[in-house]
Amino acid sequence: MWRPQSIVRLERIGFALRPGVFSAQEIKETAVVLELSDRVSRIFVPDMRTGYESLEIASSILALTKRLPSGSGVIRLLEHDPQLLTRRVQTLQALSSNRLVLGVGTGSPGPQPGETVSALLQRLDDLKKAFGEFLQGVKPPEIYVAALKLGIAKRAASMADGLLLNFCSPQHASKLVEAARGERSERIDFACYLKIFYSSQSDEAAQRLMLQEFLNYDSTPQYHEMFLQDGTAKTISKFKENGGWKSGPVDVPKELLRVSLANPRSDDLVQYVKSFRQAGVTLPVAYPYFPSGEDARFKLETVNRIVKSL
Repeated sequence: MWRPQSIVRLERIGFALRPGVFSAQEIKETAVVLELSDRVSRIFVPDMRTGYESLEIASSILALTKRLPSGSGVIRLLEHDPQLLTRRVQTLQALSSNRLVLGVGTGSPGPQPGETVSALLQRLDDLKKAFGEFLQGVKPPEIYVAALKLGIAKRAASMADGLLLNFCSPQHASKLVEAARGERSERIDFACYLKIFYSSQSDEAAQRLMLQEFLNYDSTPQYHEMFLQDGTAKTISKFKENGGWKSGPVDVPKELLRVSLANPRSDDLVQYVKSFRQAGVTLPVAYPYFPSGEDARFKLETVNRIVKSL
């Protein structure tokens, strides 16, 4: 008796290509390589306060690829002129055959976080409505809203195509996923930036890079609050108080290794990503970091290793 073969569905992954970690040329070359993998389904371009602009880099990626969606991850939506941003998004959607991903966040929540979130969601609603009067066949972009806390996860779930989590443990991700699912019966994507630190010099160089990034994020109030909720704030504060790790031996506590890895072996990387999938993350987004001046070939080889491992 003939029986249809079972269809194996590949688990999706995303990539975040951060300007400053990758040069503009490296981002373009890496995007072309990532498109060759059936596993990779999104490329996010984090937006920095200075340097290259996220949507402009994304437009270059969309021009070089034919399959992969790409876009911001994230822009501070309330800092953009609404009409101009709408025109930019419409243009990119039209030119890329509807492959733009619009990752947005509130930026600083200000003294009234609830009102800031309301303003963000209203902007998104206005943006979607503007496509009703635009060219036929050009659709609103996929929208991912950055979420650190339960409140914004719940509120954004009703409007976003996905939530974008960042630099948190699987346990924290699970709480946000559960909160958002309780607000929406339809499918919603849960993407999470998985920051992974690499160095061709040594494991300790990668570990120092990772610890410094924890300290950098902890200096931002909203991330410090998330680290408090995530049970990592005390550990981070110890490294802030004692800087011996910057030149001496490095011992990374287990609490931080739930959140991030440095120069991981393939099997450790697989287990790390699996822990986030088990927490409800539907799109783990590999977010590789490298020291300044790292060899471009090592970066591309590392990206290839990540794709093959996952």
